[in-house]
Amino acid sequence: MIRMSARPGAILLSTLLVLVGLSFPSSLAQAPAGGTVALTGARVIQGTGAAPLEQATILIANGRIEEVGTGAAVTIPAGATRVDMSGKTIVPGLINAHGHLNADQSTRPIPEKLAGQLRVYADYGITTVVVLGTGPKDLEDAVKLRDAQESGTLDRARVYVAGPSIRDLKTAEEARAAVDRYANAKADIIKIHITGGPNDMTPAVYGALIDQAHKRGLRVAAHLYYLKDAKGLLNAGVDVIAHSVRDQDVDQALIAEIKRRNVGYIPTFTRDLAQFVYEVTPAFFTDPFFVRHIDDYRREMTTLRDPALQEKTRSNKEAQNIKVAIQQGRRNLKTLSDAGVLIAMGTDTGTNLGQWQGYFEHVELEYMVKAGLTPMQTLVAATGGAAKVMKLDRQLGTIQPGKRADLLVLNANPLTDIKNTRQIHSVWIGGRRLATASTN
Repeated sequence: MIRMSARPGAILLSTLLVLVGLSFPSSLAQAPAGGTVALTGARVIQGTGAAPLEQATILIANGRIEEVGTGAAVTIPAGATRVDMSGKTIVPGLINAHGHLNADQSTRPIPEKLAGQLRVYADYGITTVVVLGTGPKDLEDAVKLRDAQESGTLDRARVYVAGPSIRDLKTAEEARAAVDRYANAKADIIKIHITGGPNDMTPAVYGALIDQAHKRGLRVAAHLYYLKDAKGLLNAGVDVIAHSVRDQDVDQALIAEIKRRNVGYIPTFTRDLAQFVYEVTPAFFTDPFFVRHIDDYRREMTTLRDPALQEKTRSNKEAQNIKVAIQQGRRNLKTLSDAGVLIAMGTDTGTNLGQWQGYFEHVELEYMVKAGLTPMQTLVAATGGAAKVMKLDRQLGTIQPGKRADLLVLNANPLTDIKNTRQIHSVWIGGRRLATASTN
C-alpha cells in the first residue's frame, strides 16, 4: 500500500487525503479470480468512434473480451460472475503512446522502480504505456517487464519500450549500428531526437537509421519541434511524429505526406505545459485527484514550490516562448485532426521535472479538447487511435471481441465533460479489477 504520511508544511494536503479517503493497494490485482465475468448495465464507449452502447454488457473470459452488446445480443452463461455497472461509463483502458519511466530517482533496484511507476499509471486508468526512451541502464529490465506481462496477473500498466533516444550521431554506420544494438536487445520501437540544433543527425544519417530500423522490423518515432524537420523525417520514412509541430502552421504538403504514409501524430501538450506552469505554484497541487499520489509526487512538488526556481522560470525566455508554441501546437492538432490524420494521446510523462505520470494523461485529454477535438475524438486518440499508431490494435485499444479486457470504469460520462475521465470507479487489466481508485 502507498502510505500517505503527514509532514510539516503539508497539513492541507494531508487533510485532503483524509477527506477523499483513498487507499491504493498495488501488490495484487483484485478478484474476480477466474471464470467468466459479465459487466452489465453500463454505457460502453468502445474506442472506435462509434456511438456509445447504452445498458450494455461486456462478457470477459480468460482476460479477453468475448462479447459486447445490448439486450439479447449478449448471452451470459450460467455460473458467470455478474458485476452491476448501472450508471457507469466503461471506456477502454487509456494508452499513453509517449511516456517514460525515469521519474523514480530513488536507490531502489531498477525493476522495482520501473514496476512502481507502471502501477502509478494504472491507478490513473492508463493501462498501457509506450516508453519512448528508457534510461541508459533500464532497457534490459523494461524488456523483462514487457515479456512478463504476457503471462500471469498484472497489477500495473502494460509496457512497450524503446531504448534511450538516439541523437547526435555523425555517420550512417553509427546509426545502423545503434539500431542493431536496440534490435538485438528486443526493443519494440526506435526513438530519435531531432531538435533543430547544430548537433542533430543529418537527413543522410537519420535516413540510414530509419532504413536500418525497417530492415530489422522496427518502426521509428521522432522527437521534433520544427515543420522543416517533420518534412525531412517524413521524406526519410519516419513512422511516428512524437511531438507537435510548434514553430508554424502545418501545410498541405505535410498533411498529404502524413496521410499518404499513415504516420501517427502525438501532440504531447503537457510536455510543453510543464515548461512554464511552475512559474507559480499550480492550482492542481491541491487537486485531490493529483495528491492521491503525493508519496510519488512529493519530492518534485517540494522542488517546484521553491520561489527561486519559480522566479527562474518566469525569467526564462525559452519557458515563456513555449506559452506561444503550445498555442501553435493546438492549432496544428486541430488542422491535422480535421484532415483525417491518425492522432494518439501521449504526454512525455515520467521524464524531466514536473511531468506527472498518471495525472498529466488526464490533463492532456483536457488540452486536446481545448484544441478543438470533441471528447469522442479525444477518447479515440487515447484508446483505439493510440493502439493503431503504436501497432497494438490487434490486442488493445477497443472494447471488441478478442481484445484484452483492459477497461476504465467511470462514475460519469466523459462525452459530456472530458474531465469525467477523472471520476474513476475502477480499473481492469486483463479482466481483473485492480485496487479501487475512486476519487468520490
